Amino acid sequence: MTATPHIPSIRSNEQAEALCAMLEQRLDALEAVIRQETDYLATAKLAEAFALHERKAMEASSYERCYLAFRHNFISLARYKPSGVERIKMRQGALQSSLEANLKALQTLTSVSESILRGVAKEVASTRSLSTYGKGGRVNALKGASATPPLMVSVRY
Repeated sequence: MTATPHIPSIRSNEQAEALCAMLEQRLDALEAVIRQETDYLATAKLAEAFALHERKAMEASSYERCYLAFRHNFISLARYKPSGVERIKMRQGALQSSLEANLKALQTLTSVSESILRGVAKEVASTRSLSTYGKGGRVNALKGASATPPLMVSVRY
């Protein structure tokens, strides 16, 4: 069994505001990394995009822990009604938009990569032959000495 982290309970309006501010900071950090990754993917800077993996995982984990504290204190937040709750709702929408843009960039790259690999596979698998004119002006096809085995492409990740 894994230990559940201790999540403190909100006991004042100041604590509620502080929790909302902390969650907003985590949202800002996560969204910034996702946008940066999306920009790298859109400009085909794949090495830079993949280098953000650890930072993105760290920011996502930090956001998740803070969100769990936020969710754990839902009743207290409803009682104290901090102003940050409405901002967080709007920011969640912005994060969703950033994630959708990131996913679209990843899907586009996947599609382009698959197209390139299919084109390469088609070229490698095609028979290599020379066309020459023979007697009577007919085209003779001269096949290569060795046939190239086809390239296999898997769409599984």
